[in-house]
Amino acid sequence: MSRHRAFIISLGGYQKVARRLRKSDSTAHAWMSADDGKLPSYLYLALSALADETGVPQPGPELFRFLPLPPAHEERAAA
Repeated sequence: MSRHRAFIISLGGYQKVARRLRKSDSTAHAWMSADDGKLPSYLYLALSALADETGVPQPGPELFRFLPLPPAHEERAAA
């Protein structure tokens, strides 16, 4: 089982997460079923707070799709 899926399950499952975040069940299920194994980055703070509420360890940033900083040499080439 993927880590992001296990994390959602540890919070009580996608339906509980959906209700708490005021999203549809299908939206939360899509987060849990993402092919890339990552959750949207905009959920990081909310899911961290929900983890605190439910007594689950907070998720690490590796479970989320954050924009990586490109290497410095690519920045100069794009300028």
